[in-house]
Amino acid sequence: MTKTEFIRKMHSILVPMCAQHGYHNVACGMIAQSIQEGWNSGLATKYYNYWGMKAGKSYKGQTVAMNNKAGNDPAVYRVYTSMEDGCDGYFVFLSYPRYQSLRNCTTDAEFLDKIGPCGWNSNPGYGDRCKSHLKEVYEALNEAPNNSQPTSQWLIGQTYTTHQDLYIRKSPNGEKMNYNDITENAQEHGFPDDWGKAILKSGTRVTVKGIDTTKSATWLEIPSGWICGKNSKMTYVY
Repeated sequence: MTKTEFIRKMHSILVPMCAQHGYHNVACGMIAQSIQEGWNSGLATKYYNYWGMKAGKSYKGQTVAMNNKAGNDPAVYRVYTSMEDGCDGYFVFLSYPRYQSLRNCTTDAEFLDKIGPCGWNSNPGYGDRCKSHLKEVYEALNEAPNNSQPTSQWLIGQTYTTHQDLYIRKSPNGEKMNYNDITENAQEHGFPDDWGKAILKSGTRVTVKGIDTTKSATWLEIPSGWICGKNSKMTYVY
């Protein structure tokens, strides 16, 4: 499995799991962390433990004793039976009380900044090292497989997070909505510009109802209207 294939597969698994376990859509941040921990290590490829999760005395599942590459850090790690099982195990690991604040993180960067201090890794540079992998994660999700036509990184009915303030429009690239005409929920997560046009705040969770793709942009329909998911310069919704 190539790294691009790994990223796409993990993203398809983690996005619904984030919603299921009460997290914002920080799947890309979770993937970036798995890359930092060794996405193609023996622990990951043989035992589906993509985040280097160790097994304490209270852990009752399967385990394996392994050493690090330098041969100076032997430890007992949790073992899983599939990629899906390993991802589920990750959320089980995150259920420890010290990680509960991560449920409030609304962006990938915020998640990675906070997971180390929560107890995952005390090294002050851990978050930055994880964040250094975000760019390749985002690029892999935008890249079309086998040089084919670009495929949508969004699924109708799924929930994602905005990563920039975005105007809400009546149609794809159409007229901007008035703030007073959007839903109450959108008003709570937005604000009007100087002319009363609706802007949705960065970090808002949105459910995709429809997708419209042109040569230059992809537009996402949400309950209040349409927002730009990405254009030729960057992606705004993950």
